[in-house]
Amino acid sequence: MSTTNPGLALLEKKVDELGLRREVEDELAQILIEHKIANLRKRRGLTQAALAARSGVSQPMIAQIESGKLNNLTLKTLARTARALGASLKIDLVPQAKPASRRGS
Repeated sequence: MSTTNPGLALLEKKVDELGLRREVEDELAQILIEHKIANLRKRRGLTQAALAARSGVSQPMIAQIESGKLNNLTLKTLARTARALGASLKIDLVPQAKPASRRGS
């Protein structure tokens, strides 16, 4: 996260001071995935039940994914959901600014 907005810059500084950068970024990434799934499903004109049938999961599971209440979303389920939405799944490794130190390395 990087911004020119003074309020957001202050928030970012506080997140770093508290050592919460990774947790915040993980949470934001999760929210973005949930939001993207729900928006794409709606743009495709699908109900949760229809997406569930195409994905091979239950409608309540789709509801949990979209609401962020599913804590154990697997890569397999995410990939099947993406395919059912006519989308591809992109996974990226982004190096951290400062590599974590390892003992014995």
